[in-house]
Amino acid sequence: MKFFCFIVFLACILFVEFSWSQTFKQDFESPFEIKSFPEPFLSGWYGNEVRSTSSRIFQVDSEGIQGAKALAVQPISTFDGELTIRLNPKDFIEPKIRFWAKSARNGSGTRSAILTYSFSNTLDAGFLEEIQLGSEDEFPNEDQAYRLFQLDFPTELWDEEEVFLRIWIRYGPGSGSCARWFMDDFEFGDWEEDRKSPEIISVRGYRRDQLELSFSEPLDPIFSQIQLNYDLEGMEPSEAILQQDSVVILGFAQEFEEGKNYQLNVRQIPDLAGNFLVDTTINFLFQDPTAIDFKDLVINELMPAPREGNDLPNVEYVELYHRGEKDFRLGGLVLANSRNQTVLSDYWMSPGEYLIVAPENGADALKEFGNVIPVKNWPILFNFGDEISLVGIDGELIDRISYATASWGGSEYSGGGYSLEVVNPNLLCDQEAFLKPSIDSKRGTPGIENSVLDLSPDDTAPQIMDYFFRNEKQLVVQFSEYIRPRFEMDFLEFNPSQLLDSVWIQRNALFIQLEDEFPENQTIELRLASFSDCSGNVLALQVLEIIRPKIAENGELFLNEVLFNPLSGSPKFVELANSTDLYLEIGKWNLANRDDQGELDQIRSLSDGSLVIPPRSFIAVTTDSSRLKLDYPKSSNGLFHQMNSLPSYPIAGGTVVLLDPQGQVVEELAYSEDLHHPLLRNPKGVSLERVSTQSPVSYSGNWHSASGNEEYATPGRKNSQHVPGEFAGNLIQIDPEIFDPEGSNGNTFTTIRYEVDQPGWIGTFRVYDLAGRIIQVLGQNEILATQGIYTWTGTDSQGRKVRPGYYILLVELFDLDGRLQTIKKTIIIAERL
Repeated sequence: MKFFCFIVFLACILFVEFSWSQTFKQDFESPFEIKSFPEPFLSGWYGNEVRSTSSRIFQVDSEGIQGAKALAVQPISTFDGELTIRLNPKDFIEPKIRFWAKSARNGSGTRSAILTYSFSNTLDAGFLEEIQLGSEDEFPNEDQAYRLFQLDFPTELWDEEEVFLRIWIRYGPGSGSCARWFMDDFEFGDWEEDRKSPEIISVRGYRRDQLELSFSEPLDPIFSQIQLNYDLEGMEPSEAILQQDSVVILGFAQEFEEGKNYQLNVRQIPDLAGNFLVDTTINFLFQDPTAIDFKDLVINELMPAPREGNDLPNVEYVELYHRGEKDFRLGGLVLANSRNQTVLSDYWMSPGEYLIVAPENGADALKEFGNVIPVKNWPILFNFGDEISLVGIDGELIDRISYATASWGGSEYSGGGYSLEVVNPNLLCDQEAFLKPSIDSKRGTPGIENSVLDLSPDDTAPQIMDYFFRNEKQLVVQFSEYIRPRFEMDFLEFNPSQLLDSVWIQRNALFIQLEDEFPENQTIELRLASFSDCSGNVLALQVLEIIRPKIAENGELFLNEVLFNPLSGSPKFVELANSTDLYLEIGKWNLANRDDQGELDQIRSLSDGSLVIPPRSFIAVTTDSSRLKLDYPKSSNGLFHQMNSLPSYPIAGGTVVLLDPQGQVVEELAYSEDLHHPLLRNPKGVSLERVSTQSPVSYSGNWHSASGNEEYATPGRKNSQHVPGEFAGNLIQIDPEIFDPEGSNGNTFTTIRYEVDQPGWIGTFRVYDLAGRIIQVLGQNEILATQGIYTWTGTDSQGRKVRPGYYILLVELFDLDGRLQTIKKTIIIAERL
């Protein structure tokens, strides 16, 4: 019974809603001046003891209507609060007074705050008889909700220029501490009583399990939160929460179905004047405004480095663009950079809308440019580069964008207070590559269409460019353009099947992580389909033959050809050879040289990523592959790898050093023009080719000038000067047995290869003419390895070309056990035709 009387009292006496034509209002949002009577703490407001602390009379945050500021009074045994308000009744016709008030618990005492009020023509005397507001228990020492109170203004004072209202907040009877009293939204003026019933303006989704009901006017805070007053197709809400006076949030135990029509019945809800809603049935289509798909909200513009003195305020901001098809509610979304993050406050955003997100202390300066949402704990953007992301309430990424100093394209823009704008917000990928500095005269376009906007269509589907392995379990497939990071797992398939651990896309690369190691040097078929680029163009079915290469080891990769004196305007190159039947990964191998002190210098990694050389093949490493192919067209189909720079390899001579990934020297060649064929007239544009990878790289006879018949260089393909890979003779093998030193047909030299049964043999290799005269000594009493090579260029000991005809190679071998072998072979010097 007591509760019923309380409701009737509130609805019929205190809770009165009006429509007014003119009022004076004080919402207590302005800072209080710490001044006491007779000085005002707000214009027209006086207090007997105003303080900056939470005692006596003071301003309080978050305790007003809807969490605003309010006025607070704390009576104690030695203090009763006195508020005096200056009013101007002559400005109104039939003035009235109303305000919102409540009490709050203070300590464990039983004392209520007792309110009385009176009027006077003067500030400090002559007050009429005091009138008590409600009973002595109207404001007990309990936590109350705000209630609306109305005071009758004496009719005899209507025509006065100035009247003062005094309110006493006294320390009530009882024991212990007294309640704390709050006031908010004080109003004085003319209004008419509300006789109109509230109406439902709209029903829409608030979250996946919540609805938002908007009413035409503020509602009774008690009845509007009674769950029985709402019925959703036989379901009662689990909660009903009044927000912003005229908005009710209904929560349900189960989630709604996106895109489904529902029916809601609402009844028995009054406004603050006691006018009850006519029982209403409303049909609505449910859409979850917090279900924001990837790229439906786009980070469209960034101002990481504003500058004082420009047309735009000196305030950082992030602009969002709504490219979706339904209203979004941003409350709870997370805006983050690489260091900090913040949660956005509630804001409803419509399709096609631009929204400026800015720090709380600078948001007002941007309001003239468009809709602004202020943010507490703003994640300060790095000037030199950062990553900004927007994440939904479910933790799913909505958008992400990175920028760097290079994104501005020059110091004039990066340090000039220019924003970075997205060229096309409809692209469904990371927009890092599509950022440009604003070209607007204000150096930014917050709240409006970007100045660099370009919606030119892209109708070209992405292409697969390459693949490589980052490690034994991770495969990377590279595309010709950025790829949309959303895809289905059935877009890819291995044959034979491989167990997948995870798959993801970053910019223009597809990363595939396997559970087990990918088979080494085994062909695996990978089928890819339905991947799309940023514009939605879909990749047609592609079948790749994937081979994971073996990491090259010492003894598998060799220096094979060097061009240190190129044609004018052309690049140098170093060729490497794979002597195995396996695909080799050589990206982490290095080229270097030696300085004047003989120390390793100018070490250059072959690749920042992967570099694979096929079995029994050659790769030319250069700084300009295209030009090299033009210089040597026969080699245009060879294998080339372009680097930004090679170590310095001077024309006059130097050292080419090959290092493994651990930095250990594998091979090095000290080169000079002396290694060229003695009959070569002009070495410019002529490479040095290795005769055999089975012979030491440092042996001078193992290097010869490339053949003129093969354009004097063979980058990326088999050398013009080489010997067979397999030894075919018993002890000595000559290849070729006929040659022309001037290169009119085939090799310009011959190779003499030997192979003995054990180390320790000593050998002498001489060339004689048919008259028995020594023409050339290739080796004299040299300790031999088990196998090796000598070469003869068809010249005598003075470096002169010998006459065409027959010559005898005499080889004498003996060991320490006294064994002796003598071998004779015929060599023919051919004549140019």
